[in-house]
Amino acid sequence: MTQKKNILFRVSGGRAFNKELGLGHVYRAINLALELKPNNIFFLVEDYGNGKSLLLNWGFKNIFLLKGGIKISSDITETTKLLYKKKIDILIVDKYDYNTKKYVKRMHKIVKTVVVPDLEKIDYDADLVVNGFIGFDNTILTNRYGAKCLLGPKYQILNKKYQNRKFANQKKYTILATFGGFDEHNIVPVFCKQLTKYLDRITAKIILGPATKKSKELKNLEEKFRGKIKIISATKNMKKEISNAEFGICGGGITTYEFASMGVPFAIICQYKHQLKTARAWKRKKIALNFGFANHMIDSKIQCFLSNITNNKIQLKSKSTIVDGLGTKRIRLQLDKM
Repeated sequence: MTQKKNILFRVSGGRAFNKELGLGHVYRAINLALELKPNNIFFLVEDYGNGKSLLLNWGFKNIFLLKGGIKISSDITETTKLLYKKKIDILIVDKYDYNTKKYVKRMHKIVKTVVVPDLEKIDYDADLVVNGFIGFDNTILTNRYGAKCLLGPKYQILNKKYQNRKFANQKKYTILATFGGFDEHNIVPVFCKQLTKYLDRITAKIILGPATKKSKELKNLEEKFRGKIKIISATKNMKKEISNAEFGICGGGITTYEFASMGVPFAIICQYKHQLKTARAWKRKKIALNFGFANHMIDSKIQCFLSNITNNKIQLKSKSTIVDGLGTKRIRLQLDKM
């Protein structure tokens, strides 16, 4: 951007009862905010836990909090106060709830507004809509409100590191497993139980989310199979970890695009119901396997996946160009014009 702007991200994140909400929205906002530096970046977070700590861990300091489950009227009031107080030039909205359209419509009357929705949603009264959903073809169009819409995986918001798509020639481990910030359905222990049957033929690395602690059982497992399995708590360089894996297994969120960007075939276990559409779209592209929603059958699906890896029976596209990692750069160029 030619001149520094004051940019406010309104995000939601954390573990919320009866809400399909994790830390994906916060991570996505972080990815875009890193691209938008050295502008003045502010965050207004509806924090259900771990949202603020995650932002602090990434070096962001201008963080303002909203109580989880805040009413739409109070949300609008608090956002408006901050817009004027910090002289915000652009508001970027990335939150998962049923009042987003009403909220965006009100904010758009005050400030230039960008919306980053999930799945096929594009119908917002805003200046710009960014939706990198794999189910969209890459395109730019105008919605019925006159908002410019950047659609498709070409505009997916990944960390800046993915802009340099270097593929590791020699892989360090067979499979990388990661199941989101909270591992909502406690998949890691199930995965480990099946994994131990194949550690004579494969190696694995497991990345726990920032809100998931390494249990005593996991520590013991890592010690027992030293050199075969490595378990770490979160990472700031997911690209490096993914590039060192032959295969991946993950939840149905932003990590799917990260695996695809690095050309690593992967399987998806959906943590939330809204992720099912994403998983189905990846399966149609023949880039990933869709194991559906986490349930009592997931252990047999994991076992089958590991067995097929050891027997070279996984037939998925690798080194795909569907996700090139340049989404945040393309979005920044659009924001330069606002």
